[in-house]
Amino acid sequence: MKQDLVKLGVDLYKKRVTDYSEVKANDVIRKAFVDIMGTDKPDARQFRRHKVEIFEIIEEVLEQTITDGMVANAFFDQFVEYRDLNLGDTNEFYVEDRSMLVVARHAGNHWDIRRQKLNIGDSFTVQTEAFAAAIYTDFKRFLAGRIDWDAFINKVGQAFANQLNSRVYTEFMNTMTYLPAEFKETGTYSDANLIELAEHVQAANQGSEIIIAGTRTALSKLNGTTALMSEGMKDQLNKSGVLEYWNGYKLLPIPQNHVANTFNFQIANDRFMVLPSNAKPIKVVKEGMPLIKEVSDGTTNRDMSMEYNFISQYGVAAVFNVLYGMYQFS
Repeated sequence: MKQDLVKLGVDLYKKRVTDYSEVKANDVIRKAFVDIMGTDKPDARQFRRHKVEIFEIIEEVLEQTITDGMVANAFFDQFVEYRDLNLGDTNEFYVEDRSMLVVARHAGNHWDIRRQKLNIGDSFTVQTEAFAAAIYTDFKRFLAGRIDWDAFINKVGQAFANQLNSRVYTEFMNTMTYLPAEFKETGTYSDANLIELAEHVQAANQGSEIIIAGTRTALSKLNGTTALMSEGMKDQLNKSGVLEYWNGYKLLPIPQNHVANTFNFQIANDRFMVLPSNAKPIKVVKEGMPLIKEVSDGTTNRDMSMEYNFISQYGVAAVFNVLYGMYQFS
């Protein structure tokens, strides 16, 4: 029963239930939890008595869904290498050396050739740390029918996705400090400057398609005038808000987020990233099983609320062995 309930909970969250309607599926899950606790009006005593069984089910569902909000993201899919590890698994990434051999002219009649050292690359570990979110009365509200299962799971999953997306973008932006001057552009925006920057990235990454990434606000600078567009481009712009290509370069919108508990944008709207498509410089590691722990018995908190902490272990690192470009424009 437990695994069937976990599967139904995951399928309902991912909108792939076929045997029931969404309403019926929520009722089936509620009834299963009611059967576990023996009442449809549980109080703190029933929660304490059955919390291990209840939380094991919620933990397994969250383990399979918590990264959905992050993984369902074109930027993540393109540039992030993600690993889901069990405790004790090897947490190691290998970065290939990208040194470029210089081919020189030669007379062909001697062996006096300058040697060039090729490095073998490097291995590294991504340090993980605990991320936590508190769950108060949401599960009880689910049982009472005031919130659906997918909304309950999404509240926790989205909190983690926002936090991890923030870490990914922060780590990525911090690498700009180490770029050579030729791969950084600042000041008033111009098409010519962006093309020159893209050509530097293209020259440094021969054989790779170049992608220009940014928020929709940033990419709107590249829309140009509709008078010069084909009907297909106009239709594409109307449907998606951005063009698929600009001057031969692929465009990649980065979904915007708010900083938690504010209306401040998380990602700068005045920045382009110019990247080779064959690189996955962001490394994200999920390590071990998530945990839910009761941290209040209903009397500790001054508002008498029941409190549960959901904890999962993640690590984020940015490692570049290729050159990319950053354009900070005004």
